[in-house]
Amino acid sequence: MSENLQQQVQLAKQLDTNDFIKQFTLYAESSRQFILAAATTDQVYGQLNTFPKNMLLCPSLTRFPIWLEKYNEIQLVSGCITESVQGSLLIATDDESLYELKESFTRASIAALVVTLAFGLITGHFFSRQILRRINTFSAIAHKVELGELTARVPISNKNDEYDDMAQHINTMLSQLEDSFHAISGITDAIAHDLRTPLGHLRQQIEQTYLDAQHSPIEPDKLADMLIKLDEILNTFTAMLELTRLENNQQSLSFVEVDVHTLSQDAIELIEPVTEDNQQQLLFISEKNPSISGDATLLFRVIYNLLENASKYAGNSANIILELTESGFVVSDNGVGISDREKEKVFQRLYRVEQSRNIAGYGMGLSIVRAIVRLHGGEVTLQDNEPGLKVVVSFPTKI
Repeated sequence: MSENLQQQVQLAKQLDTNDFIKQFTLYAESSRQFILAAATTDQVYGQLNTFPKNMLLCPSLTRFPIWLEKYNEIQLVSGCITESVQGSLLIATDDESLYELKESFTRASIAALVVTLAFGLITGHFFSRQILRRINTFSAIAHKVELGELTARVPISNKNDEYDDMAQHINTMLSQLEDSFHAISGITDAIAHDLRTPLGHLRQQIEQTYLDAQHSPIEPDKLADMLIKLDEILNTFTAMLELTRLENNQQSLSFVEVDVHTLSQDAIELIEPVTEDNQQQLLFISEKNPSISGDATLLFRVIYNLLENASKYAGNSANIILELTESGFVVSDNGVGISDREKEKVFQRLYRVEQSRNIAGYGMGLSIVRAIVRLHGGEVTLQDNEPGLKVVVSFPTKI
């Protein structure tokens, strides 16, 4: 607007009053964008009959209403005045165009908001149905597991999203649960199978002793024999309870730096009478002395149990070797060994290979050995000694 006023100010300097008024009147009547008016000392020319009061000088704007005879209505405009040699000049513009622009913008914004909201609702409904469908799948699988169907698994899609990751974890948990259930069932079956016979024999012996006692006094040797059998059964249950405590880390431990060489010598000294009775050769190779932090009592038990197993199952006149390594120790013999398909099974509670069922024992030795070694962060592996068996016990090496 200021450019138009400046043009009129320059013309006012160049023209006399009459010519300027004529020129200004024609310009004001032809202008469609601006409202123009000029005020001399005695009259107002242009598109207004009077000047509004309290008008601000340009470039500041003043809002004021005007009467439009052409449309027979009042219109709100914004304008300012400036002074020229011919008098005061006023220029104003219609606020209605700005109002219409604002209304158009408002309508467009509302339309965009409605479209966005509708799109959001549709999209949200779609995704909520997808999410609900997958959640219902999780719920259905959980219900199947509750009914005892431990083989049920959550299906995994190709999306590789958070739900698939959750499904993978749930399936892993269900697999572990199924394995634990089968392990418990296997232990129960093993208890029923392996302890039924000695318990049955013990009952028959007690019953026969009871019948004999009606005719003659009970012989002490019979009672002692029954007590021995009963102690063997009780020791088996004690070993099972101890194994459970070891596997669940419920036993009080005292970890110190253990002298494996000394523990090995003590175990050999304790097992030597047994190996001598079996006419077995026992060799101790101690060129290395591993550094192990652990419970000395439990580690001694591991060494002794492995030597006892080797002496028990390798047979008479067998050679048994205890060798210390940088990470642990190895117990090997030249006996009958264990087949590959049974090398992992012998670590199960109460499991015994077929050829050893006529030898005293209930199959808990290797289970306890593995539990103690794993409690110390180590591992036990069985290997062929060609002939015989080699039991390798290794612990994490210190850096």
